[in-house]
Amino acid sequence: MRKNLFKSLLIFFCLFGLLISPQEKKTETTPEDKTIVGIIKESGFTAAKIAMPETKYDSSLAVEAKEVHLTLTDDLDFSGFFSIIDPSLQTGIPTDAKVDYDAWSAIGAEYLLLTRLFKTERVLTLEGKLYDIKRKELVTGKRIRAATNQPRLLAHNLSSVVLDYLFGAGVFPTSQILFASQIGETQDIYLCDYDGKNLVRLTSMGILNVTPDVNPKGDRIVFTSILKDRQEIFFLDRSGKRTKLYGEGEGLNSSPKFSPDGKTIAFCSSKSGNPDIWTIDVDGNNLTRLTFSYGIDTAPCFSPDGSKIAFTSDRGGSPQIYIMDRDGANVRRITPEGSKRCDQPAWSPRGDKIAYTTVSEGKFNIAVLDLSTNEVSILTQGQGDNESPSWSPDGRYIAFSSNRLGSFQIFIMRADGTGTKRITNQPGCASPCWFR
Repeated sequence: MRKNLFKSLLIFFCLFGLLISPQEKKTETTPEDKTIVGIIKESGFTAAKIAMPETKYDSSLAVEAKEVHLTLTDDLDFSGFFSIIDPSLQTGIPTDAKVDYDAWSAIGAEYLLLTRLFKTERVLTLEGKLYDIKRKELVTGKRIRAATNQPRLLAHNLSSVVLDYLFGAGVFPTSQILFASQIGETQDIYLCDYDGKNLVRLTSMGILNVTPDVNPKGDRIVFTSILKDRQEIFFLDRSGKRTKLYGEGEGLNSSPKFSPDGKTIAFCSSKSGNPDIWTIDVDGNNLTRLTFSYGIDTAPCFSPDGSKIAFTSDRGGSPQIYIMDRDGANVRRITPEGSKRCDQPAWSPRGDKIAYTTVSEGKFNIAVLDLSTNEVSILTQGQGDNESPSWSPDGRYIAFSSNRLGSFQIFIMRADGTGTKRITNQPGCASPCWFR
């Protein structure tokens, strides 16, 4: 079992083992002027129309080429920056010879992405070329290499190149998500790509393991283990070593979160007899109590600069979201008066918004509070219960758990609530943690 666990962790922590030569890291052409077709208007974002012919491939790579093309399509479509041209409209337009800009323009394409997959020895190479149809030129290109069993990794990285070049939004395709899933009497921590693929089980302890979080370096996970009436906080590192950070006897110790510098853990503990917010250094020193109310204080999360902590408290009657300084001073409620139950705050990477779970129309839904305007947007109205929001590393998307299709699964959506898609298909999925 430990051998399998080590293998899983090796996959987890060797996230993006690309083999890219220095020459191939350079784009094939880097024009000084980049005219982006997708623009922001008062009515919203106008998606750029992109044509993506099937990936060309060497013999014996038909399956891998199909997977590459499907992954690229899914990445660019979910991003919200592109509208994919109907493949049936591309029939008859040659892709082997010189690019026929007029033909691609005639079917409405503003960009063209041509891809080719080939293999040398034990390495797969994906070549991608992005053309601007209106300007009639190649605007960027790249060759990316990886192991022969990682065609999806190649596609995700090419998606990042395209999105980053045009929109500065190339983070999410290569990001991953941690979550907890309950099978039978146990619950364990799993890892998958942002789209749910390459699923890996990280814990196998025969107990309940919940609420995972990962440090900024991506080399350490913190989570809560529950055994009968005892809750303990553990680390899991890249070697597969599991070490206990905190937990003594009976009581509540839950919802651990790393600080942005990775040196401190904020968590909920009933050590004082009442659930409060505490912090502890990752070496187990400097245990500090931050809240002292008679209410239940739980679910802490740090602001991106580490200066503040958001958390849930029912000190005013019903659970609401509060903010305090990192040392526990200057506590203030941020959810509007009249809000029903609010819980599970998640601070956006830019620090300008907080997503959280709230009750709306009798169901749990994902809400986002704009800290500059105090305006609240409900993103998941009318589709089952939706909980545990987690921002993508660039703040453009949100992962959450929902039972809208029956059992709780992990879903992702754009930060405006559009483009929702399910990424898991196993029992009792909860507590997603989206990271770079």
